[in-house]
Amino acid sequence: MDGLIVQLRGAPAHSDRSRAQALAAPASGQRLDGEARRWQQVLAAAPQPAGAPGLQPQAVGSAAYLLRTGQALTAAQADEWAARLRAQPDVAWVAANVREPRLQATTPDDPMFASGGHNQWWLKPASGGDQMPLAARLRGVAGFAQAWQRSTGAPALAAARVAVLDTGITPHPELAGHLLPGHDFVTDVAAANDGDGRDADPSDPGDWIDEADRARSAFRDCEAARSSWHGTMTAGMLAAGTHNATGVAAIHWDGRVLPVRVAGKCGAAVADIIDGMRWAAGLPVPGVPANPHPARIISLSFGGPGACNPAYQQAVDELRAVGALLVAAGGNGHGALTRPANCPGVLGVVALNRDGFKTTYSNFGPQAAIATVGGDPTDGAWGPVLSDGGLLSIYNDGAAGPGQGGYAYLFGSSFAAPGVAGTLSLMLSVHPSMTVAQLEAGLRASARPHVQSALIGACSDANPGRCVCSTATCGAGILDADGALAHAQALAAGREPPRTSAVAAQLDSAELRQAVALGADRAANVVAPPAAPVEPVADGGGNQDGGSGGSGGGGGAISAAPLAALAWAVSLLQAARRLRRRHPG
Repeated sequence: MDGLIVQLRGAPAHSDRSRAQALAAPASGQRLDGEARRWQQVLAAAPQPAGAPGLQPQAVGSAAYLLRTGQALTAAQADEWAARLRAQPDVAWVAANVREPRLQATTPDDPMFASGGHNQWWLKPASGGDQMPLAARLRGVAGFAQAWQRSTGAPALAAARVAVLDTGITPHPELAGHLLPGHDFVTDVAAANDGDGRDADPSDPGDWIDEADRARSAFRDCEAARSSWHGTMTAGMLAAGTHNATGVAAIHWDGRVLPVRVAGKCGAAVADIIDGMRWAAGLPVPGVPANPHPARIISLSFGGPGACNPAYQQAVDELRAVGALLVAAGGNGHGALTRPANCPGVLGVVALNRDGFKTTYSNFGPQAAIATVGGDPTDGAWGPVLSDGGLLSIYNDGAAGPGQGGYAYLFGSSFAAPGVAGTLSLMLSVHPSMTVAQLEAGLRASARPHVQSALIGACSDANPGRCVCSTATCGAGILDADGALAHAQALAAGREPPRTSAVAAQLDSAELRQAVALGADRAANVVAPPAAPVEPVADGGGNQDGGSGGSGGGGGAISAAPLAALAWAVSLLQAARRLRRRHPG
């Protein structure tokens, strides 16, 4: 602190700059004018801090003085001196002479964010009304651009790392400098597809399935598909290089991702997911070196059908005990939430359309914690009318092995989950000591109410496609990144967090009426009768599983068919091809 700027009440404009020297040390016998005498009385009653010798006044502005001492003041000294000066009747005001930092931009210059039209609408401010064009309606977004406008500014926030449990990572220019040393937890060598089992290299060699794979017993139940590069896409949403005049922006301008590979060909083994969860949080895993960069936020985009099993629940409880929080995609089967998103203590995420209602594919249910946009494709009867085009982020164009880094539009609850994980990362950036309970409470308390409409039915098994959410089906509300950040800032400052003042948006657009006229978006779900109770048995991965539904695959792996997290290959790849024509590379 380099002194205080002080002005007296009714102070005359500066006319004699020599007065400042007289205030500091009047010469013997020197007669002071009335203004100088006033200053001498103020300074006598409110002297500079002890140990800060040599008052050095300097005329500033039209009538104020900068009072500097012979050494820099600590914040405590400056506050104490300012309080004494403000207590003097002759003092009009006091301002600290601090160094103002260079202002950081709060709107990134990445061309795919800054340009108009479709592009990165999922990062833009929440806005829009029924009379606006469909592309301008953003009532379901988290409002990350609004969070960036907070006084600290996104670039000034220290990065709070996020662990991404996924297919691993591929090189991409936008991820340079944003990745921490991760680990590969895929045990089965055939599924790992990299020539070995677990190792310290989280690189994604590709998870494609071709007819040669399907001829093997281990993969015969898997669907043929090109590589998903799912971990790379998720990492890009969280931490792609931002405000670098290149490509896309990300949730956290200085984000750091800890890549933890748990999935290979045909999905992820439960045992590998659990060990990956524990290692990501800094917990010990036999045979694996300790994680030097534990993450408090863990994003998981894999899950299987059935109730939460004891293996998952024990791991979730262990994570919470060390202050780590698991964010899990709710699934894409327009039915009940998958596990572990349905486990107590996990933040299960539902995917919304850009206008705020549930996407045609997203799972839903009472275990959901919160909802945010996940990209709504042209699937379902209403898709051609209400599709939002997907979430634009980074991609890899390799059909099998890694190719070139590019960009694509993404769809799935697995791309809604990073929105929640990224918001938690921003909260920890401004308040690193927030507890798991405080993080959860902040997300819920700041969430905007779910949109309402007299045209769309409520989400249920009878109406599982595009539908209106409630707290009973899609969690506390619509993710509000700005509100969550304000909540964290208030707690960090010791203030009562603000309460959301948002009211539920009422949807009644021309497009919605057109969609409703087409009939049901999806047929009703076929709900199986409750299964008879059975004793828990060890699954192929050695975990006790008392839930319904098989994990499929072998060795406890989740098969590709019920896998609830990966993006839909057809929708994504069609979008990727279109985008690559516009943005080569």
